[in-house]
Amino acid sequence: MRIAIEDAEHVARIAGLRVGELHIDGLVRWTQERLQQLRLPGMEPYIELLGQNTPFGRQERERLLVQFTTGETYFFRDLGQIDLLSSTILPELIARRAEARTLRLWSAGCAAGEEAYSLAMLVDELAPSLTGWNVQILGTDINTQALERARRGEYRDWSFRTLDDARKQRYFRRHGDHWLVDQRLRDRVTFRSVDLVRDPFPDAATDLAEFDLILCRNVFIYLDSDATDRITSKFARALADGGHLMAGHNELFGHDTTPLRVRLYPQSAVYQRTTQPPVEVSPGAALAQVQAPTIATGRHAISIDRKPTLNEARAFSPPPPLKPRQDCAALMKQAWRHADGGMREAAEHDCHQVIAIADLDHHPYFLLAQLAQERGDVAQAKALLSKVLYLDPSFIAAYLELGGLHAQTGDDDRARRMYETVRSALAKLPPQTVIAPYDKSTAGEILGYIERLLAEPRPVPPPVATAISRAQPGA
Repeated sequence: MRIAIEDAEHVARIAGLRVGELHIDGLVRWTQERLQQLRLPGMEPYIELLGQNTPFGRQERERLLVQFTTGETYFFRDLGQIDLLSSTILPELIARRAEARTLRLWSAGCAAGEEAYSLAMLVDELAPSLTGWNVQILGTDINTQALERARRGEYRDWSFRTLDDARKQRYFRRHGDHWLVDQRLRDRVTFRSVDLVRDPFPDAATDLAEFDLILCRNVFIYLDSDATDRITSKFARALADGGHLMAGHNELFGHDTTPLRVRLYPQSAVYQRTTQPPVEVSPGAALAQVQAPTIATGRHAISIDRKPTLNEARAFSPPPPLKPRQDCAALMKQAWRHADGGMREAAEHDCHQVIAIADLDHHPYFLLAQLAQERGDVAQAKALLSKVLYLDPSFIAAYLELGGLHAQTGDDDRARRMYETVRSALAKLPPQTVIAPYDKSTAGEILGYIERLLAEPRPVPPPVATAISRAQPGA
């Protein structure tokens, strides 16, 4: 039988999967193959199977999610967030839990365990502060094969691409063509299967409750809005008072995170469950209107507040591309898929292909800046974002990202100017305008985020020297 696109979309909704137009044909083919393999007469029994809370239904949802998500990750992914955890979040949690002397950490969507073991390394480095404590680290995923790899604790060199040599030598030992996790770390971490969309939690009976920290990074990018909102609500209730939720950058933009309070740091936004009432800041009320600063572009300076003159427009008009523009669009979609899947070198290659076709297209430089941030190269990320603004002075996301980097390196004045530019630009857009490349996040939602960022006292960043030394390979 022929599977309609609507049937495939129904399949995705049951699992909470977000399937864009690039993958819908693949989902149609996959669903049709599953009907044949299971010898089902049509869609109705397959939909029923997917919705069952039985071992068979769970296995089928696992098959679907594994097929259409990338479970590949690596140790110490996103050095900025790792630094925030080690310098601020974990020490704060330790101080808060000093009387109880317990610490409960959850890596949700842990794939083959690299994130959970990264947490274990950070905890081990805080060991003198945790003598006599009961520290529990849980890693969960729906992918049972990935969890088996996590329990074995065997990893190849690709998993170490951002881990410094000192930690690699301290926590791993070579065994043939792979590396084994030190037994100390393995003893700290427990792995189990959890379906974040369908499984009920918080649940004291299954020990999915009262967590001090939940990491769920690079998971929501694969889930639709309804599933993201349901999971975020469950996470909020699964946190202990004072506990923190950390997602991937911008993954929760546009989503209701009530009752969690957003805490804004240069490295990342973090969501905290606390009995203390949050400070409410309405968009437009925190500061008086400011004139957007100009962005230096060599011979010219073009303000985001006005249209360029005819001469300026001619000066910055790109030459005709060497290939059709749709080639660049397809390459950039492929580059983002590679980046989301942790295939950094492939993503960088795609970006450089786009640059070879149209070197005045700002999109590849923006993604290259994201990749530079992920590997901890702040200087390169700044340079690339400046290039983005040279090519497109109205690209809001570049101001936002560059502001975060300036704040991270202690340049508060420049950070504030970037954020004020973003606020000024967003205030002129209809609130429902979707802001690229933040998927479904709107101008109104990001404006609220910026207002809070400008109104709240900025947490003290780690020393610049520390951040730079950690960013260097082998540091």
